[in-house]
Amino acid sequence: MSKTDRLIIVLLIAYTAMLALLPRVLSEQVFIWTFSEQGPFEQLSILGWLGCAMVVLLRIRPFGTRAAAFVLLCLAFAAREADWHKLFTGESFLKNSFYRDAARPFEEKVICAVIALLLVSLVLHAGWVIARFLFLQGGWRSRSGLWLLAGTVLVVAGKLIDRLPAVLSVDYGIELGSFAKHYATAFEEGLEMAHPLILAWSVWISQTGRRYLS
Repeated sequence: MSKTDRLIIVLLIAYTAMLALLPRVLSEQVFIWTFSEQGPFEQLSILGWLGCAMVVLLRIRPFGTRAAAFVLLCLAFAAREADWHKLFTGESFLKNSFYRDAARPFEEKVICAVIALLLVSLVLHAGWVIARFLFLQGGWRSRSGLWLLAGTVLVVAGKLIDRLPAVLSVDYGIELGSFAKHYATAFEEGLEMAHPLILAWSVWISQTGRRYLS
């Protein structure tokens, strides 16, 4: 582990502590805006994914199909954070309800279904590349692999935290208070914003160690 790795770990710990403080120090109105679609975390997530795409483009050599797939996926995540999946349809075409809407034109559903399938294919391909590198090729023992694993764990943890209030309410009849929901929101959005930055660092150092995109 390098000095830069240790510095990033310290920054991540400080960042996590800041996320824990935000529900306590921000007023209700400010908190809602901070984690809204127009707030800084959502907007910085867009920049984070665009920056990660640039790192892959500029750093990975030779630049092959795996690197190209990761660039496209980063751009897709940036577009998702910018709500482009609702831009032309008014509703997310990634949800089943979109295709069950009888009022929508059939041609629109077909076009959106093709795009959705392409995005799913990119996600599955990236997942396979990551899983093969980490677990089949022993990449988790390398610096790039450890950061890749850390970023993956963080985004999964963020999604679990995000779904927790709804699961507790629907499946178990347990209603969390607004303060607990604020914590879930802060950590989900905060970890989501950190994910592309961690992935970008993993990609950067992979070229001088264990490679998984070239």
